[in-house]
Amino acid sequence: MTTKPINLLSQELIDQISSGKQWSFHGGVHPQQNKQQTDQILIEDAGIPPYLIIAVEHKGFIPEILVKVGDPVLKGQALTKVYGAMVVQHASSSGTVRAIEKRADLHPSGLPVLSIVIETDGLDNSIEYKKFDDYTKQSNAVLIETIQNAGIVGLGGAGFPSHLKIMHSENISLLLINGIECEPYITADDRLMQEQSDELLAGIKVLQQILKPQLTVIAVEDNKPQACSVLNDAVNASLQKDIIVTTIPTCYPSGSAKQLIEIITGKQVPQGKHLTELGIVMLNVGTVVAMKEAVIDGKPLLSRIVTMTGDALQKRGNARVRIGTPIQYLLDKYQYINKPKQKLIIGGPMMGFTLTESDIPVTKICNCILAPTRKELPDPPPEMPCIRCSECAEVCPAELLPQQLLWYSKSKDTQKLDEYNLSSCIECGACAFVCPSHIPLVEYYRIAKAEIKNAEQEAKKSEQARIRFENRQARLEQAKIDRQKKLKEAAAQRQQQLKEKNGGEDVVAAAIARAKAKKASEGNSTEETTTTNKSPNTAVAAAIARAKAKKEAAQANNTEQTTAGSTKNPAVAAAVARAKAKKEAAQANNTEQTTAGSTKNPAVAAAVARAKAKKEAAQANNTEQTTAGSTKNPAVAAAVARAKAKKEAAQANKTKETTAGSTKNPAVAAAVARAKAKKEAAQANKPKGTTADNAKNPAVAAAVAKAKAKKAAEQAQKTEDTTAGSTKNPAVATAIARAKAKKAAREAAKKEPVNNQPELNDQSNMIEHDTQDGSNKTENNNKPLPADNKASRIAAAVAKAKAKKLASKD
Repeated sequence: MTTKPINLLSQELIDQISSGKQWSFHGGVHPQQNKQQTDQILIEDAGIPPYLIIAVEHKGFIPEILVKVGDPVLKGQALTKVYGAMVVQHASSSGTVRAIEKRADLHPSGLPVLSIVIETDGLDNSIEYKKFDDYTKQSNAVLIETIQNAGIVGLGGAGFPSHLKIMHSENISLLLINGIECEPYITADDRLMQEQSDELLAGIKVLQQILKPQLTVIAVEDNKPQACSVLNDAVNASLQKDIIVTTIPTCYPSGSAKQLIEIITGKQVPQGKHLTELGIVMLNVGTVVAMKEAVIDGKPLLSRIVTMTGDALQKRGNARVRIGTPIQYLLDKYQYINKPKQKLIIGGPMMGFTLTESDIPVTKICNCILAPTRKELPDPPPEMPCIRCSECAEVCPAELLPQQLLWYSKSKDTQKLDEYNLSSCIECGACAFVCPSHIPLVEYYRIAKAEIKNAEQEAKKSEQARIRFENRQARLEQAKIDRQKKLKEAAAQRQQQLKEKNGGEDVVAAAIARAKAKKASEGNSTEETTTTNKSPNTAVAAAIARAKAKKEAAQANNTEQTTAGSTKNPAVAAAVARAKAKKEAAQANNTEQTTAGSTKNPAVAAAVARAKAKKEAAQANNTEQTTAGSTKNPAVAAAVARAKAKKEAAQANKTKETTAGSTKNPAVAAAVARAKAKKEAAQANKPKGTTADNAKNPAVAAAVAKAKAKKAAEQAQKTEDTTAGSTKNPAVATAIARAKAKKAAREAAKKEPVNNQPELNDQSNMIEHDTQDGSNKTENNNKPLPADNKASRIAAAVAKAKAKKLASKD
């Protein structure tokens, strides 16, 4: 909306208004008036309801309540104190307070507000009203305070506190009395002007006393001819030249404040500007009459005129209703015919809102209760998409773009809504009235306004919280500074008192100095003791050194306990270690003595080994002679025995040297040599004494014996290597190896087959043996041998070669 800058009303403009000149505003509609139902019916008293519900909460503000449950109240008694810019609430009839609780409010939202419920007694006893002897002698401040204490707000529908409008009385040029009442069906102001024109003029005089305007204009639509006539007569009778009655053409919404000012002055009110800044004060005719009663009669605002209309009411008219009267009480009084899906509207059909329940009380802004039938006011057709016909923009009195506001309201684009001046919308409903798509535009605008308002309130609360937090932090910081300052002052005061008591000497400073000097001397003493060892306090230094050494030993002991599980005392730990070592040595010695039976002297061990080898060879020779039936050739048997003994002695010597080279203990080495000699002697005996003598095929028997002997030797060697590698004690490892080898030899002997075949001839039992120079010779080699003896001899030679190979490996 484009506006022109407006200054205070000039004298020339005032003269034009006085002459009756009028202007017009943009847009507007002409709905069916339907005022004839009640405009000719006199105002009547609605009576005293059984109970009253007085709302004391206003826009989230709850004043101090002066009564409590159970208190009796009188008509006109104040229920709340004056608080801020709000007004006082009064009991509109006598009775008893039964509850102070939240009840539904007469508002489009229907939200509950804190209310005082009074059970009336029907007596309507009133307090004694105090009034001025001559209000013209009172100051403006007293008169404005009287209006505030009377609880007067705008009765045209906005409910704005009236004392705020007249508080700034400087440079007021025009007092505009709004008697337009452009909403269809409503005739409350019309009947008031017809029946109480004198009271209206008396109220205008009170306002003129406070505001001192240059001109007062009473504006009335031309659809109220009787009210215009009555007012003209009253003005003429008062002989007041500065009051004029002007009749304007009927056009909705000409009763809106901005539109009426534009009609009367030809000026538009800039957005965000208050009327008083333009030198104009505008009040509703009902509000002016209430001011007259407050200032001249001393009565607070206890009732208002309400139009009861609509085809659903069998009785219609205008009633003076006490504030807080339940709407259901009025519906019963005016014989409401309730039918399904029938509406109850507060206000007119253009700007009114629908009730959801009938137990809501009448408030100071309720000017009409409309109860139409469905035929009289049918439901609107379903909403359809906007076709952008621009009819809404053509009738908008605020010159807005309703279709654009609709899109941004649906999308909740607050920035665009602000750019398109949603706040300038007066919610007159003209746009929805002409919309061919039947879009309830005003409902969308109201929702968007409520959301914006809530967002602003939240932002305001956040800002207030931030400010409170910052102020608190500042207070805490200042309190901290103040405490430190007080402490310093108190310390200085105590210091001064000590000085005075000690002849001007600062005792505290002297004590601190002595302590510092003592500490410094002790530090120097310690340094001298460390560097020169000439300090007189040598015992203290020595004790400190011992303590440190003890602490380090304890730490080392703790570490040793954690890793090795030793005791706390290092001496004990050493003793335990020595005991363990001694025990292990004893066990090794016992094992060596048990298994080997040898002494610690290597020469003795070697002699024992030779004796045992010689004994085993003799036993083997005897066994061989017994099994074979004693060889016919004693020379051959002796040669065989000597060869075996020599071979075993060589192997024992070789094993001894090998073991002695790797083993530190000679006893262990001797035991190892003995075990290997015994094992080889057993393996050499088996093919000759058992298998070779009894098998049918000597070659097969010899091969089997050699294979088993080789396998047993490999297993024994593997076990010996594994055990020797994993055992730390060589004696233990050797004993284990000997035991395993012996066990393997026994198992091989058990598994060897025994064949009951006839003994071979003496020549087949002859086995070639190694001579001292290493060559192979055979006795009776000049004699021819049978075929069987030849095969036996070959097998014996193979067995001997493999045994020699095994011996060399060992």
